[in-house]
Amino acid sequence: MPLKNELNGYLRLPRTFFGIQPPSSGLPDVGILGIPYDITSSYMPGTRFGPDAIRQATDSERSHSYPLTIGKEIPRLESLTKTLTLEDIGDLEIMQRMPDAAAIDISEACAKLAPMNSKLVFLGGDHFITYPILKGLKRGRPCRYGLLYLDAHADLYDDMGGYQLSHATTVRRIIDHDLVQLEDIIAYDLRSALPEHRRELDPPTRSTVHSRIVEMGNQVDIIYISVDIDVLAPQIVPGISHPESGGILMTELISLIQTAFSTKKVRYADIVELNPLIDKTGITAISARDILKELLSGFAQS
Repeated sequence: MPLKNELNGYLRLPRTFFGIQPPSSGLPDVGILGIPYDITSSYMPGTRFGPDAIRQATDSERSHSYPLTIGKEIPRLESLTKTLTLEDIGDLEIMQRMPDAAAIDISEACAKLAPMNSKLVFLGGDHFITYPILKGLKRGRPCRYGLLYLDAHADLYDDMGGYQLSHATTVRRIIDHDLVQLEDIIAYDLRSALPEHRRELDPPTRSTVHSRIVEMGNQVDIIYISVDIDVLAPQIVPGISHPESGGILMTELISLIQTAFSTKKVRYADIVELNPLIDKTGITAISARDILKELLSGFAQS
């Protein structure tokens, strides 16, 4: 590329997550895959732009590459650029595919990645994507999975508007297809779940959730963390398609992620339901940035 080479040193660097570089050879410690899909969203579309919004929010080294200090004290902080290698795998080409076809593509892609030793983070997209992701991961790396499902909703509907593939049916499909056993699912906070869905999932209370996570870690081989941004209070994350009153604070969410990583079983995670179309301030993408940073910090420390 002679024209590009001619301007070497003048052009901006490629976009990177916190400035973390890929390895010089071999597999990265962590791979990040964007899944820009929202056809299965039942309310406001726009989460398909979530992966790009998170990339933009994380495109900085400097202070942003250091782990968060929310809710913890660390005497010495090492930059993630020094403790981790990372590959931005890119985005799946599924934006306009129908749900059945999109589910196959997502599942096939994840089945190909699962045997690799790299940890994986998936950026949505709406919460539908967690089902085909887990389906592919379990096929590529079969074992007993645990699911930490952080969401304002239970996503336990058998169908939504007559469609079985929806962001409101994700946990139902995961259970029905034996991807994760019911006793290995911890769903929190579920503040907008139907009473019958709450009874089925038996969500922990604020005082018991951490011990339940540790207990799950003792009985599974791999923990998958799924973070629907609407688990946070809507005043913190205005850019979500299904806001619900109440919600937890970022300090509590970070604490839950830290407890999950303390089990040494976390291998995969996703961040879903960021809708940048309804948040022109970009503050929701900043929250997603910090959630991603905490996930990467957990992988770096483990």
